Amino acid sequence: MLISQNWLKEFVDFSVSPEELERILTMLGLEIEKIERPGEKLRNFVVGEVLTKEKHPNADKLSVCTVDVGGGVVNTIVCGAPNVAAGQKVPIALNGAVVPNGGFTIEKRKLRGVESNGMICSKAELGLAEASDGIWPLEENAPVGESLAKYLALDDVLYEISITPNRADCLSHLGIAREIAAYFSVPLRKPEARISAGVNEDSSRTNEHIDIVIDDKETCWRFSARVVRGVKIAPSPKWLQDRLNACGQRPINNVVDVTNYVMLECGKPIHAFDLDKVAGKKLVVKRAVEGEKFRTLDGKDRVLDAEMTMVADAERSSAVGGIMGGEISEISDATVNVCIESAVWKPSAIRRTAKKLGISSDASYRFERGVDYETSLYAAERAAQLIHEVAGGMIAAEPTDIIAVPQPPKQATVRFARATMLIGKDIAPDEQKTLLERLGCVIVSHSATEMLVQIPTYRVDIETETDLIEEIARLHGYDNIAPALVSRVNLSGEQTPKQYQALPFGVELLAFFRSNGFYDVITQNMIDPKAASFFTPEPIRIANPLGEELSCMRPSLLPSMLRVIERNHRYGQKNLRLVELGATFSATNSATTEPSFIHGIREEQYVCAALTGNAIPHKNWDTPERPFDFYDAKGLLESIVQVCGFADATVRIAEQTGAGSAYPLFSANCIELVVGGGAVGVAGEIAPLALKAFDVGMPVFAALLNISRVAGVQSKQRKYTSVSPYPTVQRDLAFVLDTSIDAGKVQDLIWKSASEILRAVRIFDVFQGKHAVQTIGEGKKSVAFGLEFNSAEKTLEDAEVETQINTIIERVKKEFGASLRG
Repeated sequence: MLISQNWLKEFVDFSVSPEELERILTMLGLEIEKIERPGEKLRNFVVGEVLTKEKHPNADKLSVCTVDVGGGVVNTIVCGAPNVAAGQKVPIALNGAVVPNGGFTIEKRKLRGVESNGMICSKAELGLAEASDGIWPLEENAPVGESLAKYLALDDVLYEISITPNRADCLSHLGIAREIAAYFSVPLRKPEARISAGVNEDSSRTNEHIDIVIDDKETCWRFSARVVRGVKIAPSPKWLQDRLNACGQRPINNVVDVTNYVMLECGKPIHAFDLDKVAGKKLVVKRAVEGEKFRTLDGKDRVLDAEMTMVADAERSSAVGGIMGGEISEISDATVNVCIESAVWKPSAIRRTAKKLGISSDASYRFERGVDYETSLYAAERAAQLIHEVAGGMIAAEPTDIIAVPQPPKQATVRFARATMLIGKDIAPDEQKTLLERLGCVIVSHSATEMLVQIPTYRVDIETETDLIEEIARLHGYDNIAPALVSRVNLSGEQTPKQYQALPFGVELLAFFRSNGFYDVITQNMIDPKAASFFTPEPIRIANPLGEELSCMRPSLLPSMLRVIERNHRYGQKNLRLVELGATFSATNSATTEPSFIHGIREEQYVCAALTGNAIPHKNWDTPERPFDFYDAKGLLESIVQVCGFADATVRIAEQTGAGSAYPLFSANCIELVVGGGAVGVAGEIAPLALKAFDVGMPVFAALLNISRVAGVQSKQRKYTSVSPYPTVQRDLAFVLDTSIDAGKVQDLIWKSASEILRAVRIFDVFQGKHAVQTIGEGKKSVAFGLEFNSAEKTLEDAEVETQINTIIERVKKEFGASLRG
């Protein structure tokens, strides 16, 4: 967006250099992409008047002119243009000027024996047109001797500013001036809409000339209208054309130019209808007819649908609401009576319609982001005033202003201590109030600890306390907030269980996975319907998606993870350890007031870790390659239990997997983690059919943990235990069991059967299958356990260990019908 410095200075006083203003606006969050000084190229160019024109004595196609260049100076200039004539006001390049189109410097020199001091220029030579037939005659009232740059309104500084989508209030000169006024704490001069009875307003009323009806109140929140009768369509005056040209707008005619001028001035798009072309003198805001065809101002035929909002007269559609007018009622040279429409539209509806129709207009660009509700009537009246000034006519009294959806000013409470905490700097409460007031906020009430703030209607992006605190920091100046390095490590000693519960499980788990060679991935919360259908037949669909591939809220992190794996495989990255912390979404009919339930949608945080390829990716002379397998995924789940320190956690085989189950993408090689009696995690191998659906050609193993469900679960108290100085005693036990018995249950029983001197139990061998039948019998397996015993107080004696071993053997035999393998 182009902003003119000369225009800005009509609204706010400032004297800093363009470079300093660039720095200030950048610190306020407005990125300056480029600064232009259009008048620089016209240095040493002035307005001159041709006093005489004589034929050159030595050349048939040249003329010798005397030109008044101001200050009582008359130059003799030899000119070759056929259209030069005495009495003309013309652009003159004085000696020393560099011609923009050509790059040569003007010097005093003789042309065919006649000395020439300067050059009479064409538009093309000035770089203001691609081609010209001759010199450029200026307006008769052009002041002789004035800088050509000033006369052409090019003695300006233009700022090309990139406005972020949330700052719709800055899409105008008044919006940028408002930011400058807040920064310097100086007054803002907003132009008045001067309409007075008998001066530019007649005795008729607006509703006598046009009837406004809003049928589609969902999309059109407010509709303001003014009528100007008796206008004369003509080119706009020079000042208006200069303003539009500076901002990259092409002048059309005085009425249309005023509508564009008002939009650039205050940020509110408006539209002018030829009132005599409005059938029935009635404008109705309503939905289009499905399949209706409509020709917009750009001459293109559009096919409408029933979700699009139109402004129609009594017979047909006249404009696409908030986006573009139609040829049927456009302003033409024959227009005499004008109806000015200034409406406020629902941003999401404008965005949806503009996208469907493939239209990106200045109006839709602003309405999509939200406009100031309170400028609706002001913009209509400001346009009416300016139309009267540049096109004549009289304004009908009593404007029409229909409010379909009231938008009262928003309010939010700001806690002074909260602001200090978020900003990281102690800003006094009085200064916080002053900063917000400079930004147009109203302090409704305040106490020693907080203030109630009314947010200005033009700040559609501000809603919450945090937004207001950000505004305090922004105007205070980010460069005035010194960085503070504060350690978040608790060095005060042992954490209580309550303190430990408050730790963010997800962040702690991510740190664990990173330290074990995993790479973070960050994916969209949205997936395609096919992927979502694995988990539910009716996924949560987005009303206005960016595309079909991002049209559903994801019920699991696995589809996103598999997409990442597929992409990496495609680029040759086969050996992957990936982890993501992210949200999942599912529909619920629960009436609970928990924060995770919003409008019938449950949002939960998960950690998803995935393995694919080789665990040992490179061959070594002493270590062969080893692919990841189920036990790596099982190890992930067991590591999660250790890291989180769950007090009551068990791992069991998942009873159901595949389509229709709780784990639709997993194969039968799947286990689940149970904490507090409920399943909170799962690990295993992704099913071949699921891999095929996501175009993954290698086995994938994954583990997931529901962070939301375990965040408040009681965890083991962590405390330091000194290393025992006494030797460890190791014993091995091998039990013959039925193949149906879970070895993990035997392991749990061993732990329960021994005293505190048992420090470790691990499974180091499993013997089963056809080779085991001859040795241990049909339907049997041998599981060998390695046990470690140790005491922190003394050296253990064999008798103490043997007592523990005998107890373990007897309990395992009794509980599982096992026998000790010799």
